Amino acid sequence: MAETNVLGPLSNLTPSTGWGQPQRVHRDQTGSSAAFSVWAGRRTTWYNCFDSNQIPAGATIDGVEFVLTGSTGSNGFGTAGSTGPSESATINVRAWNGTSYSSIIYTNTFTGANDYDGPTIGGPTDLHGLTWNAADQADFGFDIDCASVVATPVAVVIRGVAMKVYYTASGGGGGISGILEIHRTATSDLSSFNDTPVGNIASVHGI
Repeated sequence: MAETNVLGPLSNLTPSTGWGQPQRVHRDQTGSSAAFSVWAGRRTTWYNCFDSNQIPAGATIDGVEFVLTGSTGSNGFGTAGSTGPSESATINVRAWNGTSYSSIIYTNTFTGANDYDGPTIGGPTDLHGLTWNAADQADFGFDIDCASVVATPVAVVIRGVAMKVYYTASGGGGGISGILEIHRTATSDLSSFNDTPVGNIASVHGI
């Protein structure tokens, strides 16, 4: 099984009324790093985590993972320091495959000031109930909503939330174990290829 780099989004869309300053979550931004909301019902989809060739054409996607890169030194989402001790916000996360949303894959209620979380959601075999197509990879992403509030907390999504995809390349098993021959030599008879030990080769020419 191969995997992509861990990459944050470059774009966002709003399925309903969105978070304030959503562009701050994009990985190419600098300066202020938090999208924010003081109201319930604010929802934004962040996507475009991959360019068009991070995942090889025809690959089978085995799992999708959402992680925190730590790019700003803060956790992924929660309530900011101006939140009062009895104020709270409930935040939900969904996966987005470019055409459909998953059901909620993470939810948490954050109470008081500076209550943050940066979980890893999913893994190598977790598809979050969706069908993922490598051809749609430029649209892959995640959706976060501030579902409910008590009083007027400041809920935030902090730049650094990113995703990784695990996949098996087409043509056999993913990696060199799926290749029978290289230059008419059985791979089982090779100890190295171009001076690289065979055991250290994940793929050859994307296979």
